[in-house]
Amino acid sequence: MTSLALRHRIGQVPGWIVLLAWAAAVALPLYILIVSCFKTTAEIYNDKFGLPSAWTFQNFISAWTHVDFGRYLLNSLGVTGAAVVFTVLFAAMAAYPLSRYELKWASPVLAFFLAGIMLPIRLASVELFTLMKELGLLDSRLGLVFVYVAIRLPFAIFIFANFMRALPRELEEAARIDGAGEWRVLFLVILPIVRPAVAIVAIFTAIAVWNDFFFPLIFIFDQDLRTVPFATMSFIGQYRTEWGEVFASLALSMAPVLLMYVLLARQIREGVGAGGGLK
Repeated sequence: MTSLALRHRIGQVPGWIVLLAWAAAVALPLYILIVSCFKTTAEIYNDKFGLPSAWTFQNFISAWTHVDFGRYLLNSLGVTGAAVVFTVLFAAMAAYPLSRYELKWASPVLAFFLAGIMLPIRLASVELFTLMKELGLLDSRLGLVFVYVAIRLPFAIFIFANFMRALPRELEEAARIDGAGEWRVLFLVILPIVRPAVAIVAIFTAIAVWNDFFFPLIFIFDQDLRTVPFATMSFIGQYRTEWGEVFASLALSMAPVLLMYVLLARQIREGVGAGGGLK
């Protein structure tokens, strides 16, 4: 090994140390979550890092049946799925003219959308609650979906606009010569090419909506309409908490998002790589 290669290897050591420390910081909570799913509450208190005395699925069974976890899961799947679909659809429709047409007002409109990323929506919770009440959307899944779509649109438009700007205009011109209208250009030409952007928007929207506790708390009053975070809270009592069931419910709630990430992982990696070359 030459001295130049040796110096290069030594120069990489600090970066590897930081990566290993970060990996350990991420892996430790996951390890505690996994082993705690199979422990009793007493075992968790006695040794939070140790392995369970018996590997059983009793905590998962109790978590599923104790609070009708399936109902909460279906509510979250419905709300999250609708929010993802509408966010991708509306963001693509808004980003397409802003990024592909030569419009004088495109930049101010895009800046207006991007301002939504910087504004904390929770500061307007009272006004939003009043608006939802006047529209008759309180205590409904549809109202919750509308709120999530409105919150996620600025970020989604930002992602789509940057990806669409990098595409050559010859793609649209060729499609129009073949007789395609604007809708067909967008959905049959542009969107298939920017699949990484679709994957990024979908996974970030899904994670944000799936894990949200705040808006279902203030907009949903019917227990039958509440989402997965409320199922986990149901196991936390005033005098006693079954921590094994809490960890099992957390693992169950993480499973759909992890599955979605695994399915979209390749598209997300491509999107991150392509994002570095966007101008």
